[in-house]
Amino acid sequence: MEWINTSAAPAPKGAYSQGCVHNGIVYVAGQLGLDPATGEPASPDFEGQLRQALLNVKSVVEAGGSDLAHLLRVNVYLTDEGQFPMLNEIYAQYIPQPYPPRTARVVKLGPYAVEVDAAAAVIGE
Repeated sequence: MEWINTSAAPAPKGAYSQGCVHNGIVYVAGQLGLDPATGEPASPDFEGQLRQALLNVKSVVEAGGSDLAHLLRVNVYLTDEGQFPMLNEIYAQYIPQPYPPRTARVVKLGPYAVEVDAAAAVIGE
């Protein structure tokens, strides 16, 4: 296994890594909408945090040798089911078609509005 550590995504705040590559798959840990430079929320609202969380996923995926066009699966955790329309709108701006399988769940995330994790195929494997 190859462990991913990139300054383009927030440093882990606990006992986990940003991601790893194993058998041609990049596994991305849950990414919050945190600014990688400060470790603080990039925005106070759902839209801004979702955009940053997707950028953080992109950074980890790319550090593992893949890109958003090679996503195999995405999980999104949000705090309000009323956010689903905005989730779909913003998600479509970042994730290319054909869209990978996605699961979205409403959960409690404390002070955060959204978290996204993913898996992607390594390009060329």
